[in-house]
Amino acid sequence: MSYRPVSSIWKNNISTLIESFDKWWNNLEKIIPESGCDVFFRADDIGYPGRQFSEMIEVFKSNETPLSLAVVPAWINEKRTKSLIDTLGPDLQLWCLHQHGYRHINCEKKGKKYEFGPSRDKEKIAAELTRGQQKLSRLLGKNFCPFFTPPWNRCTSEAMSCLADLGFIAISRSINVSPCPLDNLPDLPINIDLHTIKEKNPASGIAILKTQIENAVKNDYAGFMLHHQRMNKTSLLFLDFLLKKIRSTPGFRINDIREMLS
Repeated sequence: MSYRPVSSIWKNNISTLIESFDKWWNNLEKIIPESGCDVFFRADDIGYPGRQFSEMIEVFKSNETPLSLAVVPAWINEKRTKSLIDTLGPDLQLWCLHQHGYRHINCEKKGKKYEFGPSRDKEKIAAELTRGQQKLSRLLGKNFCPFFTPPWNRCTSEAMSCLADLGFIAISRSINVSPCPLDNLPDLPINIDLHTIKEKNPASGIAILKTQIENAVKNDYAGFMLHHQRMNKTSLLFLDFLLKKIRSTPGFRINDIREMLS
């Protein structure tokens, strides 16, 4: 797994961040629809438990907030599974452990990154998805959820068809991406990116994150994407602040992704 840079937004002082978002939050509350806004959190690229992963998990534990964990099958083994489960704790109800691709590598020679993209044969896609599903089912047992997050939040219709054939019940990508989800494989997309905003200017990064949150809230659906490898102390402190603000704000409904299908 390659080095993951920390977004410029987390190079702001935490006091500056909290002061800025605290003032802005009053205006955010005013745009929450009368029907409320559903909120969920999804953390990607899970497979190498370590300090950053443990620190992220502790924030969700302390705030009693559910988190969907997208696990890369090729990155995990029995030793890492034990470390993962030990970190999550004996009560696994907060965590939706699901499949994140197979090897999480780009298989396209040009254009956008895909693991299961247009250049790949459907039979090979089906074979890798099956191997990943079987491995996670063996390692995680009853704790494995039949959800799927494609690397880089994109995959083809052929890949989604394979997922449906394998018994997956939902997919989670980015908002407003193509192709459209299948009728028997609903999409629960993310629309807020906490850790991979590429803006180089820290102040501009704050503005982008605020805009993403505002747009999501206006549409009564806020799905947050996290990457623990890109987190530093500032982003951890902000995450704790964010979860507390959401939990204390009327109109926000924090959901377990598994409950959102119903």
